[in-house]
Amino acid sequence: MKRIATLAVIAGVAAAMFASVQASAESAQLQITGTIVPAACRLAFAGGGVIDYGSIPASSLKPTAQTTLPDKSTQLTLTCEAPALFAFKVIDERAGTAVTSLTTVPTYDAKAKFGLGALGGKNIGAYSFQIANETSDQGATTHILSMTGGANWVGSASGVAGDGSRLVAFAGSPTGTVPSPHTSVTAEMRLVTAIDKGSNLPLTQKIPLDGLSTFELVYL
Repeated sequence: MKRIATLAVIAGVAAAMFASVQASAESAQLQITGTIVPAACRLAFAGGGVIDYGSIPASSLKPTAQTTLPDKSTQLTLTCEAPALFAFKVIDERAGTAVTSLTTVPTYDAKAKFGLGALGGKNIGAYSFQIANETSDQGATTHILSMTGGANWVGSASGVAGDGSRLVAFAGSPTGTVPSPHTSVTAEMRLVTAIDKGSNLPLTQKIPLDGLSTFELVYL
């Protein structure tokens, strides 16, 4: 009888353990995901984003010095669905062709000089951006630069870089020093363009200017 009682107890314990395992296995999880995003913003250029210098006679180029072309301008517009903190950066898609020894804007460093393409292994020249006449939905503003990913902001003496390392944002006033939320900003983008000296170029051929820059919106 003791043996039977002992066996009965063991069987009961085993049944309880099985029930416990079965109960713990019968479960399900529900994960909650999603992302809270800022108001959607867009960038656009007037005229479809094309700056055309037209036909430039080879005879107009200086043979032993750079030739600076007349400045060109286009309007950049940034608009958001609601006030948002944003900036933009610029990527030079022809960076390897920039002749950084040329003078565009006197205070600008090599990073602020963008490439114009190449022909026959000869780089054509360089151009730089100047930002002017900035206005926002709040009135007059000014652009500021960050070389630290938005941690610190400074003036624009060094110019917009073509490697995306400098963020451009807009302050809340013409004398502001930090970014401010905006619903819309418009700014004149002036191009200062220099062609390398004629003796460095294959002037017996047609030389197309082939600059291309990508402007990318960044939320702060």
